[in-house]
This record gives sequence, C-alpha cells and structure tokens, in this order.
Amino acid sequence: MKKTFFWVLAFCLVSLSFGRVGPVSQYGQLMAGKAGSKGQIYGSCEGVKSGAEVAVQGMSLFWSISSDVGSPFWTSSIVNGLVEKQNIQIIRAPMGVDEDWSSGNYFTDMNKYQNLMNAVVQAAIDNDIYVIIDYHSHKASDNVNNAKTFFKYMAQKWGGYDNVIFEVFNEPTSQSWGTIKTYAESVIETIRQYSDNLVLVGSRDWDQHPDDAIGNTVRDSKNNVAHTFHFYAGSHSVGGEGANADRAMNAGLSVFVSEWGTVNADGGGGVSGNSSSWLSWMNSNKLSGANWSVSNKNEGASYFSGSAWNYSNSGQWVNTNIFSKLPKSYTKCGNAPASSNSNPNSSASNPNSSASQGGTNKPLLVDNFEDGNYTSLWNSPWTTYNDNKDGGRSTIDTSMAAGNSSSKAIKVTYSLNKGSYEYSPYVGLVVSANADEVTPENLSACTAIQYDYKGDAHDFRVQSTVDVEYNYHKSAANASSGWKTRTIYWDDLAQETGWGMPADISNVRKAVTAFSWQLQGTSGTAGTLQIDNVKCLGLKEASSSSAAQSSSSVQSSSSSKPSSSSVASSSSAKLVITGNLTQTVTRGGSISPVIFTNVNSFQRNSQSIYYLNMTRSGNVLTLDATVPASATLGTFRENFTVNGTAYTMVLTVEDVSSSSVASSSSVAPASSATVSNEWQSNTQLTVNGNGDVIIGA
Repeated sequence: MKKTFFWVLAFCLVSLSFGRVGPVSQYGQLMAGKAGSKGQIYGSCEGVKSGAEVAVQGMSLFWSISSDVGSPFWTSSIVNGLVEKQNIQIIRAPMGVDEDWSSGNYFTDMNKYQNLMNAVVQAAIDNDIYVIIDYHSHKASDNVNNAKTFFKYMAQKWGGYDNVIFEVFNEPTSQSWGTIKTYAESVIETIRQYSDNLVLVGSRDWDQHPDDAIGNTVRDSKNNVAHTFHFYAGSHSVGGEGANADRAMNAGLSVFVSEWGTVNADGGGGVSGNSSSWLSWMNSNKLSGANWSVSNKNEGASYFSGSAWNYSNSGQWVNTNIFSKLPKSYTKCGNAPASSNSNPNSSASNPNSSASQGGTNKPLLVDNFEDGNYTSLWNSPWTTYNDNKDGGRSTIDTSMAAGNSSSKAIKVTYSLNKGSYEYSPYVGLVVSANADEVTPENLSACTAIQYDYKGDAHDFRVQSTVDVEYNYHKSAANASSGWKTRTIYWDDLAQETGWGMPADISNVRKAVTAFSWQLQGTSGTAGTLQIDNVKCLGLKEASSSSAAQSSSSVQSSSSSKPSSSSVASSSSAKLVITGNLTQTVTRGGSISPVIFTNVNSFQRNSQSIYYLNMTRSGNVLTLDATVPASATLGTFRENFTVNGTAYTMVLTVEDVSSSSVASSSSVAPASSATVSNEWQSNTQLTVNGNGDVIIGA
C-alpha cells in the first residue's frame, strides 16, 4: 500500500511541475511568411494572416565552450529561473563547434556538449517556451559535413517539437551570400528529413545584411526560413544597419533578431542610449529577439554581475524595459491544427499530451545509442536500480560499448549481493516512456517491442500504472554469448502468479511508464548485459506523414503474431530489394543505388554514413550517395527499418581504386525479421523468410 501511495504522490508532484501553458501552446510552431506589407513571423495556431504576427523575447546563453562564464549557465535551473522570474519566451543555445577555448568543442567532446544542449532544450520544452539550437560559428561553410552531422542529430532528436528553431550559421564574416546560401540549402535539406521547423539563416558582416537575400532566396521544401539580424546598440544605428533589415522585410523576407546587445559590438561598454531606439524599432516591426547574454563575464553585455540573479546594468535594463512587459499567462491554442505541416511529432501543446492517442508522438526507434548519451530518442532518461532499499547490496554500473553492427550500445556491469534481503537479489536497467519518468504513455499503436542483446539471462519488463506492487508483465530471455534480436509481442508478456493484482495486458499497453531489463539470481553472481536498437514496432517513423493511413499501409495494432511468411505490413505485396547492401567505393565515387519497392513504412535509425541519401517516394525507397573527397576511410554501417524489418547498409570507403568490390557470390540474407539484414549482391532472385524478394544488381 505504501508503494502505491508513493507512486500516486510522485505523479501529483510531477504533474504540478510539467505541462505549463506558455507561448508555444498559444502560438504553435513558428512560421516565416507574409500576410501584410512585409515579411513577418507567425504561429501555426492562427496561421499567416494580418494581425497574427508573433514576436517573442528572451535571452541568449553565452558560448557553450566557455567553461567559466558560459557552460555553467547551460542548466535547467537557469532556464526555469528565467521563465519564473522574468517571463522569458525564448532561450538561445549557442553551441561552439569549431573553436577551442581550452575546453574543446562539440566535435571534440560530443557527449559533454550534447548533454548541455539536451538540458537546455528539455528545459525549454518543459517550460513551454521556444529554444534556438544555434550552430555558433563564424566559418561554418568551411565544413558543411560537420554542420549536416550536427543538424541531422538535432533535427531527429528535437525537430518534432514546436518549441525548436534551428539557426544554421551564426554570424558569417566576409563570406559571400552565394557561399552562405549554398551552405544553408545543404544543411536545410538535411534538417527537412526530420523536421519542418523554422530555420534561421545568417548573412555577411556578422548578420548585418539580410537584404542580400532579396531576389536570391534560400531554397527550402517547407518554405520556413527567416533571416537573422544582429545589432549592438552602442555600435549600430537604426537608420544604418537597421535599414538593411527594413529592406529585407519590405521585400517579403522574414527577419529574426537572434542576438542583440545594449552595449558595444565587442561586448564592452555601458548601456547605450540607442537601446531605446532599437527597442522601439523592434516593437514597431514586431520582431523577436534574444539578448546577449546569460553570463557573469566581466563585460557590459553580461546579464549577470558576479553571480546568477545579481543583475548587471544591462540585465536590469532588459528586465525593466522588455521582460516586465511580457505576458504572465497564455491561452492554449484550440481552434487550429497543432502544426502547419505533416510532421507527426509536431505539437503545439505538451509533447506528452497525445498519450491518449496511442503513442503517436513517439518514433519507432526508442534508442540505438549512437549519440553516446543516456537520453533516449523518446527524450527520456536511461537509469538503473538495485535491491539496496530492500536490504540487498547488489551493484550495477552503466557504460557504452560496441553495438550490434553499430558503434555503440549500452552496457551494464553488475554484481548480486543478497545482504539482508529476504528474496533473490536483483538489479535493473530502465528507460522511461517520458522525460519526467512518471507520466504514462498510451502505446496501443505499438505492436511489439524489439531489441538486440548480448550477455546474461534477464527478464524484459513493461512497467505501467496498471500493474501494482511491482508485479509487472515480463518475458524471460536466455543468456547469449553473441548478439541476438528479440521481438516481444504483448501477449508474450505475463505477470507472476500468486501475488499482486492481475491486470489485463490491453490496459497495460495504454499506460506504460517504462521498459526495464531485470537481472536476478544467486548472491555472488556477477556479469554483464548489453542492449541495442530498442524499438516499438508499429509506431510511426519520425519522417512519416501525419495524414491518416489506410489499413493496408500500416502495421496492424493487433497483438497477434504474424506468420513467418508474412511481411510486417498487412499489405499482400512483397518487399522487393534491388541492389547491393554491401559495397566498396573510393573517395569521390558513387555507390550503386539500392532500391526497395512496396515500402509501407521506413525509419532511418542511424547517421553513420552522413552522405548516404535515403529518399522515399510513394512506396519506393532509394539509397544512393556520392562519397565526398574528404570522407573518412574505413567500413561504415547505416541502420534502417523497412516494413518493420531491420536492415544495414555496409559501405567500405577506400582511398584509391580497388578491385575488391562486393563479391558476386550469393550470400543468404537473414531469414528472420528480427535480425539485421546484411548481404552482398545476389545473382538470382531470392525470397527470404520474411517474404522479401531480393534481386542482385
């Protein structure tokens, strides 16, 4: 009884902390457009129409790579405080990507800096405010591939939230508009694989010339691009640099002030008298802005003086003249679509609010660990537990190890010690269904849970609010010295008998709080377990359409198992694969296309081969690529799922021409939908155990 009461209490406390109705709930996804005489920003709630322009105000953090006056402020507590104390509507996260201030940068310590970004973005989502993921570079166009890698991950992880805005190039310096435009179009194309959220594009001279884009606009399949304009009141004037932005807006381009300061452009000096003129200009043009910066650096631009919440002169000016005038409450949008687009993950409300819709806001892939962190692609934490609270002394630790045909998997190392515990000692690994670790998720649309594992015997458990006294529905797995894939249907799961209260599995799947892997046994037992590629089969892929699909194009939600001769889809058409999924190519060369026909569902699960194009048109999926001359040499694997079956593209990149291309001998593909399919070319038609038809190139 105490355990049940504790859970209810915890749920109530979390409910008080999350689900705030803020600007995102009121306005929805931000959109570039023109309804009146000039380009503006609008919200998807009311759409692009006169009088519905949206201007939000907030702060920019300082460079992430500043370990003393920057990154210490990249925390949820700072974001929470800015919302609570100053009502900010937007936070900007400037990620250092190609400079090194003795603390590395995103690409030299990805795990560290991705965790910083995750903390800020999640805090923005929890507070229902907007957040700018800023590629903070003055030379981004020098390394387009790095930028594409960065935004591919960010868009896949965060692009389904209306809160998120992507700033692809902070303050170009002397680069021409042609160079900036070409770079931006390449990066935007990558983002659009996963998200149609607002994208901000910079201009030369530190974002002083958005008018350069007049008559030569950035191509974007979603037409959702705005142009950044930066100013510092002590160095710039409304009639000078401001006129460049005026020309852009009057030409129909949307402008976004993603960085501005009350002082000089170098960050020094006191609050300029021009600050009031600039504020009037922003207000009259209904422009959004992020003030530079949340830092205690000893310079005039800093928001804090000495320590957090001790405001500098600039901070006091911004608080008094801008933040004190912002709304303290918002009305949730209820008379328009949550999003202006087809992105199924996009929502104008709390991302967990669709739990009653059967988990439609969750992608098929829970986690493949390629990002190397302990936050799932469902934006929920990976945690562990042990028997210590019951008197046991078991231990469990986590780390990252090599995955199944991938670079990373999560690994637990454990030791069981009974201590004074009455029953068998235990430990476990958990991934929650939602970020707060408590809110239940309706996973009725999920037909089965699939994961790869290697290591000791364990119980896979589905934790829910329906099962009480910890008698969760579970399924046992035997030990395996090599990688093995498990597919667990709901009717494979069962409770233990003789204790707790029996619960119907159909109710369990509507109120899932977590998946867990429990190891239990004799005191003195020690070992390891690795987990990879956790999926909830049947959920929509992040890139799929939100339009209603017919029963012939989606997996059945029935818990019954398909026969071994059927495909994952209810469609009778067999999947046809033409080409080689294992290839060798030289730098600068192109792969031979691989074509999947009769595709009903598709999910890209990794981005190891960043230049690999995976384009779906109707029921045809095409894989093609031109390998950059600067591509890293070696063998790389790209994981993806088609019609519920996992596949892997294996590409070896060589420096010079070589005759060691993929063998023409027939290699039998895996016969089960639960195993990644890797094979070389087949010279004859083959039908595997899934009903897939493979035709060698």
